[in-house]
Amino acid sequence: MLRTLRVRDLALIDELELVLEPGLNVITGETGAGKSVLLQALDVALGGRPDADLVRTGAEEGAVEALFASVPVPVRERLVGAGIPAEEEELLVRRVIARGGRTRAYVNGALGSLALLRDLAPHLLRVYGQDEHQALRRVESHRELLDAVGGLGSTLEEMRARHGRLVAAREAIAAARADIEAAGERAEMLRAQAEELERAALVPGEEESLAAERARLAHAERLAVLATGAEEGLYSGEGAVIEVLGRALAALREAAGLDASLEPVRALLESALAELEEAGQSLGRYARALTPDAGRLEAVEERLAQLGRLKRKFAGAVEDLIRRRDELAAELHGIESGGEALVEREAAAEAARRAAAEWAGRLSVERRRVARDLSRALAAEVEALALTGARFEVRFAEAEGRALGPEGWDEVEFFLSTNPGEEPRSLARVASGGELSRIMLALKTLAAADERGATLIFDEVDAGIGGAVAEVVGRKLRQLARSRQVLCITHLPLIAAFADHHVVVTKKVEDGRTLSTARPLATTERVAELARMLGGERLTREVREHAEQLLRRANGGHRGLTDSKGVE
Repeated sequence: MLRTLRVRDLALIDELELVLEPGLNVITGETGAGKSVLLQALDVALGGRPDADLVRTGAEEGAVEALFASVPVPVRERLVGAGIPAEEEELLVRRVIARGGRTRAYVNGALGSLALLRDLAPHLLRVYGQDEHQALRRVESHRELLDAVGGLGSTLEEMRARHGRLVAAREAIAAARADIEAAGERAEMLRAQAEELERAALVPGEEESLAAERARLAHAERLAVLATGAEEGLYSGEGAVIEVLGRALAALREAAGLDASLEPVRALLESALAELEEAGQSLGRYARALTPDAGRLEAVEERLAQLGRLKRKFAGAVEDLIRRRDELAAELHGIESGGEALVEREAAAEAARRAAAEWAGRLSVERRRVARDLSRALAAEVEALALTGARFEVRFAEAEGRALGPEGWDEVEFFLSTNPGEEPRSLARVASGGELSRIMLALKTLAAADERGATLIFDEVDAGIGGAVAEVVGRKLRQLARSRQVLCITHLPLIAAFADHHVVVTKKVEDGRTLSTARPLATTERVAELARMLGGERLTREVREHAEQLLRRANGGHRGLTDSKGVE
Protein backbone atom coordinates (compact mmCIF):
# COMPACT_ATOMS: atom_id res chain seq x y z
CA MET A 1 0.00 0.00 0.00
CA LEU A 2 1.26 3.49 -0.89
CA ARG A 3 1.23 5.33 2.44
CA THR A 4 2.92 8.66 1.75
CA LEU A 5 4.06 10.56 -1.32
CA ARG A 6 6.42 13.54 -0.97
CA VAL A 7 7.39 15.66 -3.96
CA ARG A 8 9.80 18.61 -4.03
CA ASP A 9 10.68 20.95 -6.89
CA LEU A 10 9.13 18.94 -9.71
CA ALA A 11 7.14 20.68 -12.48
CA LEU A 12 4.48 22.86 -10.79
CA ILE A 13 5.09 21.40 -7.34
CA ASP A 14 7.18 23.37 -4.88
CA GLU A 15 6.75 21.02 -1.93
CA LEU A 16 3.97 18.53 -1.36
CA GLU A 17 3.27 15.72 1.08
CA LEU A 18 0.26 13.49 0.46
CA VAL A 19 -0.88 10.81 2.91
CA LEU A 20 -2.97 8.06 1.30
CA GLU A 21 -5.23 5.54 2.98
CA PRO A 22 -6.46 1.98 2.37
CA GLY A 23 -9.51 1.58 0.16
CA LEU A 24 -10.56 3.80 -2.73
CA ASN A 25 -8.60 7.06 -2.94
CA VAL A 26 -10.05 9.41 -5.54
CA ILE A 27 -7.97 12.30 -6.90
CA THR A 28 -9.80 15.16 -8.60
CA GLY A 29 -8.99 18.64 -9.78
CA GLU A 30 -9.36 20.91 -12.75
CA THR A 31 -7.57 20.07 -15.98
CA GLY A 32 -3.95 21.23 -15.75
CA ALA A 33 -3.96 21.42 -11.97
CA GLY A 34 -1.15 18.86 -11.71
CA LYS A 35 -2.81 15.48 -11.23
CA SER A 36 -0.61 13.94 -13.91
CA VAL A 37 2.49 15.25 -12.13
CA LEU A 38 1.66 13.02 -9.15
CA LEU A 39 1.59 9.96 -11.41
CA GLN A 40 4.77 11.09 -13.15
CA ALA A 41 6.47 11.48 -9.76
CA LEU A 42 5.42 7.96 -8.77
CA ASP A 43 6.75 6.62 -12.07
CA VAL A 44 10.09 8.37 -11.52
CA ALA A 45 10.29 7.08 -7.94
CA LEU A 46 10.07 3.50 -9.20
CA GLY A 47 12.69 3.76 -11.93
CA GLY A 48 10.94 5.68 -14.70
CA ARG A 49 12.87 8.08 -16.94
CA PRO A 50 12.28 11.71 -15.89
CA ASP A 51 11.51 14.32 -18.54
CA ALA A 52 14.33 16.75 -19.28
CA ASP A 53 12.28 19.70 -17.95
CA LEU A 54 10.77 17.93 -14.93
CA VAL A 55 12.85 19.83 -12.36
CA ARG A 56 11.07 23.02 -11.31
CA THR A 57 12.36 26.26 -12.83
CA GLY A 58 14.95 27.86 -10.56
CA ALA A 59 15.76 24.64 -8.65
CA GLU A 60 18.99 22.69 -9.07
CA GLU A 61 17.36 19.38 -8.28
CA GLY A 62 14.02 17.83 -7.46
CA ALA A 63 13.12 14.81 -5.36
CA VAL A 64 10.29 12.36 -4.86
CA GLU A 65 9.80 9.97 -1.94
CA ALA A 66 7.29 7.15 -1.75
CA LEU A 67 6.63 5.24 1.46
CA PHE A 68 4.97 1.83 1.08
CA ALA A 69 3.48 -0.13 3.97
CA SER A 70 2.69 -3.85 4.20
CA VAL A 71 5.03 -4.59 1.31
CA PRO A 72 4.67 -8.13 -0.09
CA VAL A 73 7.19 -10.90 0.51
CA PRO A 74 8.70 -10.81 -3.02
CA VAL A 75 9.72 -7.19 -2.43
CA ARG A 76 11.43 -8.02 0.87
CA GLU A 77 13.19 -10.98 -0.74
CA ARG A 78 14.55 -8.76 -3.52
CA LEU A 79 15.74 -6.20 -0.99
CA VAL A 80 17.58 -8.85 0.99
CA GLY A 81 19.11 -10.15 -2.22
CA ALA A 82 20.37 -6.63 -2.97
CA GLY A 83 21.87 -6.28 0.53
CA ILE A 84 19.33 -3.62 1.61
CA PRO A 85 17.71 -3.68 5.09
CA ALA A 86 14.19 -5.13 4.94
CA GLU A 87 13.37 -6.08 8.53
CA GLU A 88 10.04 -4.23 8.67
CA GLU A 89 7.13 -4.34 6.25
CA GLU A 90 7.86 -0.81 5.07
CA LEU A 91 9.74 0.42 2.05
CA LEU A 92 10.98 3.97 1.51
CA VAL A 93 12.05 4.84 -2.03
CA ARG A 94 13.70 8.19 -2.76
CA ARG A 95 14.81 9.47 -6.16
CA VAL A 96 16.74 12.71 -6.60
CA ILE A 97 16.71 14.30 -10.07
CA ALA A 98 19.38 16.87 -10.96
CA ARG A 99 18.70 19.58 -13.52
CA GLY A 100 21.19 18.01 -15.94
CA GLY A 101 19.21 14.76 -15.93
CA ARG A 102 21.43 12.71 -13.60
CA THR A 103 19.58 10.89 -10.82
CA ARG A 104 20.31 9.13 -7.55
CA ALA A 105 18.11 6.44 -6.04
CA TYR A 106 17.85 5.39 -2.40
CA VAL A 107 15.99 2.34 -1.10
CA ASN A 108 15.45 2.21 2.68
CA GLY A 109 18.26 4.74 3.03
CA ALA A 110 20.79 2.77 0.97
CA LEU A 111 21.89 3.60 -2.54
CA GLY A 112 19.92 1.52 -5.01
CA SER A 113 20.08 0.88 -8.73
CA LEU A 114 17.41 1.76 -11.28
CA ALA A 115 17.29 -1.92 -12.20
CA LEU A 116 16.25 -2.72 -8.61
CA LEU A 117 13.54 -0.03 -8.64
CA ARG A 118 12.14 -1.33 -11.91
CA ASP A 119 12.20 -4.85 -10.54
CA LEU A 120 10.23 -3.77 -7.45
CA ALA A 121 7.73 -1.57 -9.31
CA PRO A 122 5.29 -4.27 -10.55
CA HIS A 123 4.93 -5.60 -7.01
CA LEU A 124 4.07 -2.16 -5.64
CA LEU A 125 2.02 -0.30 -8.27
CA ARG A 126 -0.02 -1.16 -11.34
CA VAL A 127 -1.12 1.82 -13.44
CA TYR A 128 -4.00 1.60 -15.91
CA GLY A 129 -4.03 4.66 -18.16
CA GLN A 130 -6.94 6.64 -19.52
CA ASP A 131 -6.38 5.38 -23.06
CA GLU A 132 -5.77 1.75 -22.13
CA HIS A 133 -9.27 0.66 -23.07
CA GLN A 134 -8.44 1.68 -26.64
CA ALA A 135 -6.12 -1.33 -26.71
CA LEU A 136 -9.27 -3.40 -27.11
CA ARG A 137 -9.63 -1.88 -30.57
CA ARG A 138 -6.38 -3.60 -31.55
CA VAL A 139 -7.08 -7.29 -32.05
CA GLU A 140 -3.39 -8.10 -31.55
CA SER A 141 -3.69 -6.88 -27.93
CA HIS A 142 -6.44 -9.37 -27.05
CA ARG A 143 -4.02 -12.25 -26.61
CA GLU A 144 -1.89 -10.14 -24.27
CA LEU A 145 -4.94 -9.25 -22.17
CA LEU A 146 -6.00 -12.90 -22.04
CA ASP A 147 -2.55 -13.91 -20.83
CA ALA A 148 -2.59 -11.18 -18.17
CA VAL A 149 -6.03 -12.18 -16.86
CA GLY A 150 -4.99 -15.83 -16.78
CA GLY A 151 -1.70 -15.16 -15.03
CA LEU A 152 0.20 -16.96 -17.78
CA GLY A 153 3.34 -14.84 -17.37
CA SER A 154 5.72 -17.66 -16.43
CA THR A 155 4.35 -19.97 -19.14
CA LEU A 156 4.71 -17.17 -21.67
CA GLU A 157 8.30 -16.47 -20.59
CA GLU A 158 9.21 -20.11 -21.17
CA MET A 159 7.58 -19.90 -24.60
CA ARG A 160 9.69 -16.86 -25.44
CA ALA A 161 12.83 -18.59 -24.19
CA ARG A 162 12.17 -21.69 -26.33
CA HIS A 163 11.37 -19.58 -29.36
CA GLY A 164 14.59 -17.64 -28.75
CA ARG A 165 16.56 -20.89 -28.80
CA LEU A 166 14.81 -21.85 -32.04
CA VAL A 167 15.70 -18.52 -33.64
CA ALA A 168 19.32 -18.90 -32.49
CA ALA A 169 19.47 -22.44 -33.95
CA ARG A 170 18.12 -21.23 -37.29
CA GLU A 171 20.64 -18.38 -37.32
CA ALA A 172 23.39 -20.93 -36.67
CA ILE A 173 22.25 -22.90 -39.72
CA ALA A 174 22.34 -19.77 -41.87
CA ALA A 175 25.81 -18.94 -40.57
CA ALA A 176 27.04 -22.47 -41.28
CA ARG A 177 25.72 -22.33 -44.83
CA ALA A 178 27.36 -18.95 -45.38
CA ASP A 179 30.64 -20.31 -43.98
CA ILE A 180 30.50 -23.33 -46.29
CA GLU A 181 29.82 -21.15 -49.32
CA ALA A 182 32.62 -18.69 -48.46
CA ALA A 183 35.07 -21.45 -47.53
CA GLY A 184 34.43 -23.39 -50.73
CA GLU A 185 35.76 -20.47 -52.78
CA ARG A 186 39.16 -20.60 -51.08
CA ALA A 187 39.35 -24.34 -50.50
CA GLU A 188 41.28 -24.95 -53.76
CA MET A 189 43.93 -22.40 -52.87
CA LEU A 190 44.28 -23.84 -49.38
CA ARG A 191 44.45 -27.37 -50.72
CA ALA A 192 47.24 -26.47 -53.18
CA GLN A 193 49.29 -24.86 -50.40
CA ALA A 194 48.67 -27.77 -48.04
CA GLU A 195 49.70 -30.34 -50.69
CA GLU A 196 52.90 -28.45 -51.49
CA LEU A 197 53.92 -28.29 -47.84
CA GLU A 198 52.91 -31.91 -47.30
CA ARG A 199 55.06 -33.09 -50.25
CA ALA A 200 58.01 -31.18 -48.82
CA ALA A 201 58.04 -33.60 -45.84
CA LEU A 202 59.40 -30.91 -43.53
CA VAL A 203 61.30 -32.00 -40.42
CA PRO A 204 62.17 -29.68 -37.50
CA GLY A 205 65.90 -28.81 -37.47
CA GLU A 206 66.44 -30.28 -40.95
CA GLU A 207 67.84 -27.08 -42.44
CA GLU A 208 70.60 -26.77 -39.85
CA SER A 209 71.49 -30.44 -40.23
CA LEU A 210 71.71 -30.18 -44.01
CA ALA A 211 73.85 -27.05 -43.83
CA ALA A 212 76.35 -28.90 -41.63
CA GLU A 213 76.35 -31.91 -43.98
CA ARG A 214 76.92 -29.67 -46.99
CA ALA A 215 79.97 -28.14 -45.31
CA ARG A 216 81.45 -31.59 -44.60
CA LEU A 217 80.84 -32.84 -48.15
CA ALA A 218 82.27 -29.70 -49.72
CA HIS A 219 85.53 -29.94 -47.67
CA ALA A 220 85.79 -33.73 -47.42
CA GLU A 221 89.38 -34.01 -48.77
CA ARG A 222 90.80 -31.27 -46.56
CA LEU A 223 88.95 -32.61 -43.51
CA ALA A 224 90.37 -36.11 -44.20
CA VAL A 225 93.94 -34.79 -44.33
CA LEU A 226 93.53 -32.82 -41.12
CA ALA A 227 91.78 -35.63 -39.25
CA THR A 228 94.41 -38.23 -40.38
CA GLY A 229 97.28 -35.99 -39.30
CA ALA A 230 95.72 -35.46 -35.94
CA GLU A 231 95.07 -39.19 -35.52
CA GLU A 232 98.67 -40.13 -36.38
CA GLY A 233 100.16 -37.54 -34.04
CA LEU A 234 97.88 -38.62 -31.30
CA TYR A 235 97.56 -42.36 -31.75
CA SER A 236 99.09 -44.31 -34.65
CA GLY A 237 102.12 -42.35 -35.88
CA GLU A 238 105.73 -42.70 -34.90
CA GLY A 239 106.35 -40.90 -31.62
CA ALA A 240 102.62 -40.47 -31.08
CA VAL A 241 101.40 -38.89 -27.89
CA ILE A 242 99.96 -42.20 -26.79
CA GLU A 243 103.36 -43.87 -27.00
CA VAL A 244 105.11 -41.12 -25.01
CA LEU A 245 102.36 -41.05 -22.43
CA GLY A 246 102.54 -44.85 -22.10
CA ARG A 247 106.23 -44.73 -21.19
CA ALA A 248 105.60 -41.94 -18.67
CA LEU A 249 102.78 -43.90 -17.10
CA ALA A 250 104.97 -47.04 -16.74
CA ALA A 251 107.59 -45.01 -14.89
CA LEU A 252 104.99 -43.41 -12.67
CA ARG A 253 103.49 -46.76 -11.78
CA GLU A 254 106.88 -47.94 -10.49
CA ALA A 255 107.36 -44.67 -8.59
CA ALA A 256 103.89 -44.88 -7.03
CA GLY A 257 104.83 -48.33 -5.77
CA LEU A 258 107.70 -46.73 -3.88
CA ASP A 259 105.79 -43.55 -2.81
CA ALA A 260 102.04 -43.76 -2.36
CA SER A 261 101.71 -39.98 -2.58
CA LEU A 262 102.16 -40.27 -6.38
CA GLU A 263 99.11 -42.47 -6.72
CA PRO A 264 96.72 -39.58 -7.60
CA VAL A 265 99.00 -38.41 -10.40
CA ARG A 266 99.21 -41.96 -11.77
CA ALA A 267 95.39 -42.15 -11.78
CA LEU A 268 95.16 -38.91 -13.72
CA LEU A 269 97.61 -40.14 -16.36
CA GLU A 270 95.77 -43.42 -16.77
CA SER A 271 92.49 -41.54 -17.27
CA ALA A 272 94.07 -39.16 -19.77
CA LEU A 273 95.63 -42.09 -21.64
CA ALA A 274 92.23 -43.79 -21.96
CA GLU A 275 90.56 -40.62 -23.28
CA LEU A 276 93.39 -39.99 -25.75
CA GLU A 277 93.09 -43.53 -27.05
CA GLU A 278 89.31 -43.03 -27.57
CA ALA A 279 89.90 -39.68 -29.28
CA GLY A 280 92.48 -41.20 -31.62
CA GLN A 281 90.19 -44.08 -32.58
CA SER A 282 87.31 -41.62 -33.23
CA LEU A 283 89.52 -39.52 -35.48
CA GLY A 284 90.49 -42.62 -37.41
CA ARG A 285 86.90 -43.60 -38.00
CA TYR A 286 86.03 -40.02 -38.99
CA ALA A 287 88.87 -39.83 -41.52
CA ARG A 288 87.99 -43.19 -43.08
CA ALA A 289 84.35 -42.11 -43.48
CA LEU A 290 85.24 -38.86 -45.23
CA THR A 291 85.01 -39.86 -48.85
CA PRO A 292 83.93 -37.26 -51.45
CA ASP A 293 80.30 -37.85 -52.66
CA ALA A 294 79.31 -35.48 -55.42
CA GLY A 295 75.86 -37.04 -55.75
CA ARG A 296 75.02 -36.59 -52.11
CA LEU A 297 76.34 -33.01 -52.14
CA GLU A 298 74.08 -32.20 -55.08
CA ALA A 299 71.07 -33.72 -53.30
CA VAL A 300 71.78 -31.69 -50.18
CA GLU A 301 72.13 -28.51 -52.21
CA GLU A 302 68.82 -29.16 -53.96
CA ARG A 303 67.03 -29.83 -50.66
CA LEU A 304 68.39 -26.61 -49.14
CA ALA A 305 67.32 -24.68 -52.25
CA GLN A 306 63.80 -26.18 -51.95
CA LEU A 307 63.59 -25.14 -48.31
CA GLY A 308 64.76 -21.65 -49.26
CA ARG A 309 62.02 -21.32 -51.88
CA LEU A 310 59.35 -22.46 -49.41
CA LYS A 311 60.63 -20.05 -46.76
CA ARG A 312 60.41 -17.14 -49.19
CA LYS A 313 56.99 -18.15 -50.51
CA PHE A 314 55.39 -18.61 -47.09
CA ALA A 315 57.51 -15.95 -45.34
CA GLY A 316 58.80 -17.98 -42.42
CA ALA A 317 61.35 -20.43 -41.07
CA VAL A 318 60.99 -24.20 -41.49
CA GLU A 319 59.26 -24.45 -38.10
CA ASP A 320 56.77 -21.76 -39.26
CA LEU A 321 56.13 -23.75 -42.44
CA ILE A 322 55.38 -26.86 -40.39
CA ARG A 323 52.85 -24.89 -38.30
CA ARG A 324 51.33 -23.44 -41.44
CA ARG A 325 51.01 -26.94 -42.93
CA ASP A 326 49.16 -28.15 -39.82
CA GLU A 327 46.91 -25.06 -39.81
CA LEU A 328 46.02 -25.57 -43.45
CA ALA A 329 45.19 -29.21 -42.78
CA ALA A 330 42.95 -28.22 -39.86
CA GLU A 331 41.21 -25.50 -41.91
CA LEU A 332 40.64 -27.85 -44.80
CA HIS A 333 39.27 -30.45 -42.41
CA GLY A 334 36.87 -27.82 -41.06
CA ILE A 335 35.75 -26.93 -44.58
CA GLU A 336 35.35 -30.56 -45.60
CA SER A 337 33.48 -31.37 -42.39
CA GLY A 338 31.29 -28.27 -42.72
CA GLY A 339 28.53 -30.45 -44.10
CA GLU A 340 28.64 -32.54 -40.93
CA ALA A 341 28.42 -29.40 -38.78
CA LEU A 342 25.47 -28.23 -40.86
CA VAL A 343 23.71 -31.55 -40.34
CA GLU A 344 24.31 -31.26 -36.58
CA ARG A 345 22.95 -27.71 -36.52
CA GLU A 346 19.92 -28.72 -38.54
CA ALA A 347 19.26 -31.51 -36.05
CA ALA A 348 19.61 -29.02 -33.17
CA ALA A 349 17.20 -26.65 -34.89
CA GLU A 350 14.66 -29.42 -35.37
CA ALA A 351 14.95 -30.34 -31.69
CA ALA A 352 14.44 -26.66 -30.76
CA ARG A 353 11.43 -26.47 -33.09
CA ARG A 354 9.84 -29.54 -31.51
CA ALA A 355 10.46 -28.14 -28.01
CA ALA A 356 8.95 -24.77 -28.96
CA ALA A 357 5.98 -26.40 -30.68
CA GLU A 358 5.36 -28.66 -27.68
CA TRP A 359 5.31 -25.62 -25.37
CA ALA A 360 3.15 -23.65 -27.82
CA GLY A 361 0.62 -26.48 -27.66
CA ARG A 362 0.73 -26.41 -23.88
CA LEU A 363 0.31 -22.61 -23.86
CA SER A 364 -2.59 -22.92 -26.27
CA VAL A 365 -4.35 -25.39 -23.96
CA GLU A 366 -3.82 -23.01 -21.04
CA ARG A 367 -5.20 -20.09 -23.03
CA ARG A 368 -8.32 -22.02 -23.95
CA ARG A 369 -8.87 -22.90 -20.31
CA VAL A 370 -8.45 -19.24 -19.34
CA ALA A 371 -10.76 -18.22 -22.19
CA ARG A 372 -13.53 -20.50 -20.91
CA ASP A 373 -13.15 -19.21 -17.37
CA LEU A 374 -12.95 -15.61 -18.58
CA SER A 375 -16.11 -15.87 -20.66
CA ARG A 376 -18.03 -17.08 -17.60
CA ALA A 377 -16.46 -14.64 -15.14
CA LEU A 378 -16.71 -11.63 -17.43
CA ALA A 379 -20.42 -12.25 -17.94
CA ALA A 380 -20.99 -11.50 -14.24
CA GLU A 381 -18.59 -8.54 -14.26
CA VAL A 382 -20.17 -6.78 -17.24
CA GLU A 383 -23.63 -7.48 -15.77
CA ALA A 384 -22.52 -5.51 -12.72
CA LEU A 385 -21.24 -2.75 -15.04
CA ALA A 386 -24.67 -2.16 -16.62
CA LEU A 387 -24.15 -4.34 -19.66
CA THR A 388 -27.16 -6.53 -18.93
CA GLY A 389 -27.54 -9.50 -21.22
CA ALA A 390 -24.14 -8.98 -22.82
CA ARG A 391 -22.37 -12.06 -24.17
CA PHE A 392 -18.59 -12.18 -24.28
CA GLU A 393 -16.59 -14.79 -26.19
CA VAL A 394 -12.92 -15.49 -26.79
CA ARG A 395 -12.26 -17.00 -30.18
CA PHE A 396 -9.13 -18.61 -31.54
CA ALA A 397 -8.04 -18.66 -35.17
CA GLU A 398 -7.08 -22.03 -36.59
CA ALA A 399 -3.51 -22.85 -35.58
CA GLU A 400 -3.00 -25.18 -38.55
CA GLY A 401 -0.10 -23.89 -40.61
CA ARG A 402 0.38 -20.79 -38.46
CA ALA A 403 3.92 -19.51 -37.93
CA LEU A 404 5.33 -20.19 -34.50
CA GLY A 405 6.24 -16.93 -32.76
CA PRO A 406 7.63 -15.89 -29.36
CA GLU A 407 4.07 -15.92 -27.92
CA GLY A 408 3.16 -19.25 -29.49
CA TRP A 409 0.89 -19.67 -32.49
CA ASP A 410 -2.49 -18.58 -31.12
CA GLU A 411 -4.43 -15.71 -32.65
CA VAL A 412 -7.01 -14.49 -30.14
CA GLU A 413 -9.94 -12.14 -30.65
CA PHE A 414 -12.68 -10.97 -28.27
CA PHE A 415 -16.29 -10.99 -29.46
CA LEU A 416 -19.22 -9.18 -27.84
CA SER A 417 -22.97 -9.04 -28.13
CA THR A 418 -24.68 -6.36 -26.06
CA ASN A 419 -28.21 -7.12 -27.29
CA PRO A 420 -30.07 -10.36 -26.59
CA GLY A 421 -30.65 -12.41 -29.72
CA GLU A 422 -27.71 -10.88 -31.55
CA GLU A 423 -24.68 -12.97 -32.42
CA PRO A 424 -21.42 -11.78 -30.89
CA ARG A 425 -19.32 -9.65 -33.21
CA SER A 426 -15.73 -8.47 -33.14
CA LEU A 427 -15.42 -6.30 -30.03
CA ALA A 428 -12.73 -4.20 -31.73
CA ARG A 429 -15.21 -3.11 -34.42
CA VAL A 430 -18.60 -2.89 -32.74
CA ALA A 431 -18.06 -1.76 -29.13
CA SER A 432 -18.58 1.88 -28.18
CA GLY A 433 -16.08 3.86 -26.11
CA GLY A 434 -18.17 3.44 -22.98
CA GLU A 435 -18.53 -0.29 -23.51
CA LEU A 436 -14.77 -0.60 -24.06
CA SER A 437 -14.10 1.28 -20.80
CA ARG A 438 -16.40 -0.99 -18.82
CA ILE A 439 -15.04 -4.18 -20.38
CA MET A 440 -11.46 -3.07 -19.71
CA LEU A 441 -12.38 -2.29 -16.09
CA ALA A 442 -13.94 -5.74 -15.79
CA LEU A 443 -10.82 -7.34 -17.25
CA LYS A 444 -8.60 -5.41 -14.85
CA THR A 445 -10.84 -6.40 -11.95
CA LEU A 446 -10.39 -10.05 -12.86
CA ALA A 447 -6.66 -9.62 -13.45
CA ALA A 448 -6.27 -7.84 -10.11
CA ALA A 449 -6.38 -11.17 -8.31
CA ASP A 450 -2.94 -11.85 -9.76
CA GLU A 451 -1.46 -8.46 -8.87
CA ARG A 452 -0.06 -9.76 -5.55
CA GLY A 453 -1.41 -6.91 -3.47
CA ALA A 454 -0.02 -4.06 -5.58
CA THR A 455 -1.75 -0.68 -5.37
CA LEU A 456 -3.94 -0.21 -8.45
CA ILE A 457 -3.97 3.22 -10.08
CA PHE A 458 -6.71 4.06 -12.59
CA ASP A 459 -5.89 7.20 -14.54
CA GLU A 460 -9.17 8.56 -15.93
CA VAL A 461 -10.50 5.17 -16.98
CA ASP A 462 -13.94 6.81 -16.99
CA ALA A 463 -13.33 8.17 -20.51
CA GLY A 464 -16.37 7.74 -22.72
CA ILE A 465 -18.87 6.97 -19.97
CA GLY A 466 -21.33 8.96 -17.87
CA GLY A 467 -24.68 8.89 -16.15
CA ALA A 468 -25.79 5.61 -14.65
CA VAL A 469 -22.82 3.80 -16.12
CA ALA A 470 -20.42 6.10 -14.25
CA GLU A 471 -22.20 5.25 -11.01
CA VAL A 472 -21.84 1.54 -11.76
CA VAL A 473 -18.13 2.01 -12.44
CA GLY A 474 -17.77 3.87 -9.16
CA ARG A 475 -19.38 1.01 -7.27
CA LYS A 476 -17.09 -1.46 -9.03
CA LEU A 477 -14.01 0.55 -8.07
CA ARG A 478 -15.14 0.67 -4.45
CA GLN A 479 -15.77 -3.07 -4.52
CA LEU A 480 -12.28 -3.62 -5.92
CA ALA A 481 -10.84 -1.38 -3.18
CA ARG A 482 -12.20 -3.63 -0.44
CA SER A 483 -9.32 -6.05 -0.95
CA ARG A 484 -6.55 -3.61 -1.94
CA GLN A 485 -5.66 0.04 -2.17
CA VAL A 486 -7.01 1.75 -5.29
CA LEU A 487 -6.14 5.24 -6.57
CA CYS A 488 -8.43 6.72 -9.20
CA ILE A 489 -7.98 10.00 -11.05
CA THR A 490 -11.37 11.06 -12.38
CA HIS A 491 -13.36 14.01 -13.70
CA LEU A 492 -16.73 12.36 -13.02
CA PRO A 493 -18.52 13.30 -9.76
CA LEU A 494 -20.56 10.09 -9.98
CA ILE A 495 -17.32 8.13 -9.53
CA ALA A 496 -15.67 10.52 -7.06
CA ALA A 497 -18.67 10.16 -4.74
CA PHE A 498 -17.70 6.53 -4.04
CA ALA A 499 -14.30 7.44 -2.64
CA ASP A 500 -13.32 6.25 0.78
CA HIS A 501 -10.84 9.13 0.74
CA HIS A 502 -10.92 12.13 -1.56
CA VAL A 503 -7.86 14.18 -2.55
CA VAL A 504 -8.10 17.40 -4.55
CA VAL A 505 -5.30 18.88 -6.62
CA THR A 506 -5.34 22.64 -7.14
CA LYS A 507 -2.99 25.26 -8.51
CA LYS A 508 -2.52 28.91 -7.63
CA VAL A 509 -0.15 31.77 -8.41
CA GLU A 510 2.08 33.16 -5.65
CA ASP A 511 4.69 35.85 -6.26
CA GLY A 512 4.35 35.34 -9.99
CA ARG A 513 4.95 31.55 -9.78
CA THR A 514 2.37 28.82 -10.38
CA LEU A 515 2.15 26.24 -7.59
CA SER A 516 0.33 22.93 -7.55
CA THR A 517 -0.85 21.42 -4.25
CA ALA A 518 -2.82 18.37 -3.13
CA ARG A 519 -4.69 17.72 0.08
CA PRO A 520 -7.33 15.32 1.48
CA LEU A 521 -10.86 16.65 1.84
CA ALA A 522 -13.19 16.56 4.80
CA THR A 523 -16.86 15.70 4.24
CA THR A 524 -18.08 19.26 3.80
CA GLU A 525 -15.21 19.96 1.43
CA ARG A 526 -16.09 16.86 -0.57
CA VAL A 527 -19.56 18.27 -1.14
CA ALA A 528 -18.03 21.49 -2.44
CA GLU A 529 -15.64 19.62 -4.75
CA LEU A 530 -18.41 17.42 -6.12
CA ALA A 531 -20.53 20.50 -6.65
CA ARG A 532 -17.68 22.10 -8.60
CA MET A 533 -17.40 18.98 -10.73
CA LEU A 534 -21.16 19.04 -11.32
CA GLY A 535 -21.73 22.72 -11.96
CA GLY A 536 -18.43 24.28 -12.88
CA GLU A 537 -18.14 27.88 -11.73
CA ARG A 538 -21.85 28.24 -10.78
CA LEU A 539 -22.13 26.57 -7.35
CA THR A 540 -25.84 27.04 -6.79
CA ARG A 541 -27.81 25.60 -3.88
CA GLU A 542 -29.31 23.03 -6.24
CA VAL A 543 -25.87 21.89 -7.34
CA ARG A 544 -24.73 21.50 -3.73
CA GLU A 545 -27.87 19.51 -2.89
CA HIS A 546 -27.18 17.30 -5.89
CA ALA A 547 -23.62 16.74 -4.62
CA GLU A 548 -24.95 15.79 -1.18
CA GLN A 549 -27.38 13.34 -2.77
CA LEU A 550 -24.51 11.73 -4.70
CA LEU A 551 -22.55 11.22 -1.49
CA ARG A 552 -25.57 9.79 0.33
CA ARG A 553 -26.39 7.42 -2.50
CA ALA A 554 -22.77 6.30 -2.79
CA ASN A 555 -22.73 5.58 0.93
CA GLY A 556 -25.92 3.58 0.97
CA GLY A 557 -28.28 6.45 1.73
CA HIS A 558 -26.76 7.33 5.13
CA ARG A 559 -26.85 11.00 6.04
CA GLY A 560 -23.83 10.79 8.32
CA LEU A 561 -20.72 10.60 6.18
CA THR A 562 -17.29 9.80 7.54
CA ASP A 563 -14.65 12.19 6.18
CA SER A 564 -11.09 11.20 5.32
CA LYS A 565 -9.99 12.08 8.86
CA GLY A 566 -12.62 9.98 10.58
CA VAL A 567 -14.93 12.95 11.50
CA GLU A 568 -18.72 12.53 11.22
